[in-house]
Amino acid sequence: MKNLILLLMLSVVMSVSAQSKASNSLLTKNEWINKDLDYLRFDNDAVVYNFDNIKQEVSFDLDNRKLSFKVNYRLAGDFKTEVFDFKIKEINRNRLVLEPDTNINSSGYNKLDVSAFTKEKQYVFYNRGQLLSKVNFKKLTFHSSTCFGTCPSMSVQVNIDGSVFYRGKSYAKKQGNFVGKLSKNDIYELKKILNRSQLYSIDKNWEQKSKRNDTPRYTYIVDLFDGETIEINTNDQHPVLDKLSDFLLNIDKRAELEKVDKIHNFEKSKLDLYRVSQ
Repeated sequence: MKNLILLLMLSVVMSVSAQSKASNSLLTKNEWINKDLDYLRFDNDAVVYNFDNIKQEVSFDLDNRKLSFKVNYRLAGDFKTEVFDFKIKEINRNRLVLEPDTNINSSGYNKLDVSAFTKEKQYVFYNRGQLLSKVNFKKLTFHSSTCFGTCPSMSVQVNIDGSVFYRGKSYAKKQGNFVGKLSKNDIYELKKILNRSQLYSIDKNWEQKSKRNDTPRYTYIVDLFDGETIEINTNDQHPVLDKLSDFLLNIDKRAELEKVDKIHNFEKSKLDLYRVSQ
């Protein structure tokens, strides 16, 4: 009888442990976003987050349905660690609910902006792939500028038929003027990225809170079949756009580009400055 009880207890512990590992895997393998554009993405030991238009990348821990944001730094010769905890109230393939720890002394934080984490009593996120906003694009124009380092300066235009125009300038992998063609699969992949990037919400509701700095400026001009245009101009973009910029910055890996003499007339941004709220 004693052995049976021990086996039952061990079975329960193993079951709880397996469920915890499954939940942790579900959390970290997906991108999470909500209608307010709060966002989470996990990469190895780091989490990229965007809460209340504040973006940062920090380390994290997962333990007993608790998600902890952590940042380590040195101040006046001493090593400091700041930690902020969220309770994982609910998680499944499509939905994540986090409850912030409100029993904190905000004056003890310098690197983590806890006011952004405690704005709501709970945060309801959705799997990025489930929160869709269809973008019926006709033409997409992308411009990238240089930075303090070796960021490529380039322009790309992709049309719905798959035709590509490319101009590479400083630090670009290909320099000069090129034309090419994307496959149907690549156009389908681009549509999926656009539909999952919350472009309408970012265009209307999002403003980067960081000041202008020496990082590349990304401009997206999306012309739609209904005659409307989505335009986003930033040098510290919302992280949900990272897949889109990665696709366009590496367009040469998808389209066989042929160098041409003719200079293509790329659409220019009507936004003169970064949309920055101070």
